[in-house]
Order: sequence, then C-alpha cells, then structure tokens
Amino acid sequence: MLSQEKTIGVLGAGLMGHGITLLAAKAGYKTTMVDQSEEIVEKAMQIIKKNLRHEVNSNKITETIAENISNCITLSSQVEDLQFCDVVIEAIPEVLTLKKDAFSLLDKICKPSTILATNTSQLSISEIASATQRVNQVIGMHFFYPAQIMQLVEIPLGEHTSQETRDSIVNIAKNMGKSPIVCKDSPGFIVNRLLAGMMVEATRMYDEQVASIEDIDRAIKLGLGHPMGPYELFDFSGIDTMVRAADGLRDALGERFLLGTGIRSKMRAGDLGRKTGKGFYTYE
Repeated sequence: MLSQEKTIGVLGAGLMGHGITLLAAKAGYKTTMVDQSEEIVEKAMQIIKKNLRHEVNSNKITETIAENISNCITLSSQVEDLQFCDVVIEAIPEVLTLKKDAFSLLDKICKPSTILATNTSQLSISEIASATQRVNQVIGMHFFYPAQIMQLVEIPLGEHTSQETRDSIVNIAKNMGKSPIVCKDSPGFIVNRLLAGMMVEATRMYDEQVASIEDIDRAIKLGLGHPMGPYELFDFSGIDTMVRAADGLRDALGERFLLGTGIRSKMRAGDLGRKTGKGFYTYE
C-alpha cells in the first residue's frame, strides 16, 4: 500500500461516506471520517472492518495490509477535526440547504488551501460553491454506490473550479483505482440524467399496468443487460431518494421528468423500498 502525502477528510459516515473513507485509506491517504456522533462513526468503522475482513478471507489482501488500512482512518464527531485536511469530501444527505450549510462551515474552519468536494449526484456545484469564499476550490466528486466496487467517479466542475482543483481531484480518483470522467455542472450530470429517463418512464408504465413489475424488471435485465430492473433499483436506492432526484430534474429541465402518480402513493404509505421492508416488492 502506497503512502500518500495529501490528507483526506470525509464528512458523513453513511452508505457513501464509509465507502469513500475505505477507498481513500486503501489508496494510502490518512483519512478522517466525521459524522454527528461517535456511535455513527463507530458503526461505519465496523462496516469498513467487515469489508476488509472479507477481502482478507478472499485472499485479496493480507492481514497486515488490512491493519495498515484501518490505521489510516481516524474517527471523529467534531467537524473541526477536518480543518487541516488537504481535501474534504462531503457525503451528507442530498439536500441543497444542508450541503450549503456544510460548505459554509467547512470554508470557515478549513485551511485556505483545502479543496472542498461534494459527492452530490445532481445538485449544482456552483450553487454549493456560492456558500464559500473559495469557489475555485469547490468541485464535484460523485461516487456510485457501492463506492468500493463501482468504477466510475463523475467530476462535475463548478463555474469557477480551477484547473489545479480539477487535476488534483482527478488524480485522487485515479489513485483510488477509479475511472474519473469530467463533466459540466448540469442537472443529474451524466449517468443520473440518462438513468432518470428510464426510471420516470417506469413509474408511468406502472400506472398504466403495461406489464407486471416482475416482467418489466426481467425485460430490462434480459434485454439490456442491466443488473437490476427499474423497480428493483427504486427499492434498492430508496423510493424517497429516487423521487427527490426526479423532482429536482423536473424543476431544472421540465415536465419530461414528471413522475407517475402511483409511486407517490407508495411514499405516502411509507413504503420506501428495502430500508422499510416494502416498496414495489416486499422484503423479509
């Protein structure tokens, strides 16, 4: 495992945060993972250690390497512990006001040279950057779930993102073993904007009862080679999360991203997918 000069902070220890933390540590970066409580970060660290144990048992890494990776990670419930990081990657919920508040705080506490990256899947980089006094050092770094497996990292640039910031984040993504693709700061970036078209149409087909959800999912898997059909993906990602994303695209790009009505009925009933035990499918 190579040792890297830069230090990385990760704000948020949820599904994406702990995956990004693991990637950074595996790449040799001293990494600080921060969330609201010690309980949250400790739980995230247990997931990281479980993933490392799986890699050891699969003979992908040795016990020594797994221990070295764990030792690269520092846990904290204090955002001030990110102040000396060279790069901070934000991975908090996909709500613009929350992200702007977080970036405003990070801007105040981090050293002047710190790059602030957001893992947003579709929110405006320039809008998030506007909460700071370092707009040239704010950039997108969109990992896909699960972060330790999915190869792509989208790098959306804000209006004022500098070439130096871009190059630094692209290099970090490559050091993590990822394939970075730089893109314009536009709603949904590349993947989610394309994916949303299929997901929106799936909600309309559900309303129209074109076929059973099982058969539509099977058709997409067999016909296009996707690992999941749209309804499986809704349940996997969280129906509330997917609806919020589609609504954001509708606000930005128009009625072509208008969802069908049935999916909102599921939201009102609290049927949000795997995390609630029921969505389009029912889970044990």
